[in-house]
Amino acid sequence: MLMVMPLGYGEPKVLEPHSGVFHDPAITQRNFDKFREALLTEVIPKVESAYLVTKDPNSRAIAGLSMGGSESLLTGLNTLDKFSWIGAFSSGGFTPEFDKEFPALDAKSNQQLHLLWVACGTDDHLIEINRSLRAWLASKSIKHVDIETPGAHTWMVWRRNLTDFAPLLFR
Repeated sequence: MLMVMPLGYGEPKVLEPHSGVFHDPAITQRNFDKFREALLTEVIPKVESAYLVTKDPNSRAIAGLSMGGSESLLTGLNTLDKFSWIGAFSSGGFTPEFDKEFPALDAKSNQQLHLLWVACGTDDHLIEINRSLRAWLASKSIKHVDIETPGAHTWMVWRRNLTDFAPLLFR
């Protein structure tokens, strides 16, 4: 397995002090959109040109934590022709307007998804949006794995998530 870890900031403004990212929906959306664009048009093509990798979505996963969890969901679930394995750990930053965030997602999407893993710590300030997302996925009959573990928005929670998620990939 080849693991690529690009910087998750698509919009440089989010790195500025007091940028308002996550308080200004326009900045947040631009960050997510630019991340997805860079991943699909720059990072993946560069990896494919430098390494002998399978380009089939059945052989490609995307996963991330916090903002990266949202980027993984937004990118992965909106480009199922590119990713069949999706992991999201303590996702934050997306809106609860899931029909708008994932407009093409329906029960037929299950045919393209091998694994959709949505995890969050029970003491995380993002637990409610993650629970709402999982409920929405269930209402759309999207197969997914619900994971809640003790802990907050911390590395220890994400390390446990990765330890449990990674062995399930490409099986």
